[in-house]
Amino acid sequence: MNTKFIALLVVIGASLGGIAYFSSTETSFLLLDASELAASSAKYADQNLRVRGFVKVGSLIREGKKARFTLEFNDKAIPVYFTGDTLLPDAFKEGARARVDGKFEKGILVASHVEAKCASKYEAGYAEEK
Repeated sequence: MNTKFIALLVVIGASLGGIAYFSSTETSFLLLDASELAASSAKYADQNLRVRGFVKVGSLIREGKKARFTLEFNDKAIPVYFTGDTLLPDAFKEGARARVDGKFEKGILVASHVEAKCASKYEAGYAEEK
């Protein structure tokens, strides 16, 4: 009976370890600025990336649910292709701060998720406090 119990514990432990490992590799992201990715893009190929920057003015092209734009930070930029798997946020526009989740493939950040921060919402509250 003791060996059956130990074997059961080993199987349960291995199963939980496998679940933890595989779920973390799919949901973990490496956080970068667009300038860091542009400086050494080959280093980050095929990794889950979360990239921050600003949407370059004049670069946004909407194609139905999909979009193409350039994300820039500190005078360095990377092209982004948004797959349209989720909806673009209402605050997403040229010049806005954005955070993009995706993978860097063949010189383009292929994004499945985009978040935008609307600066005017936060600046208005700050201006009223002065």
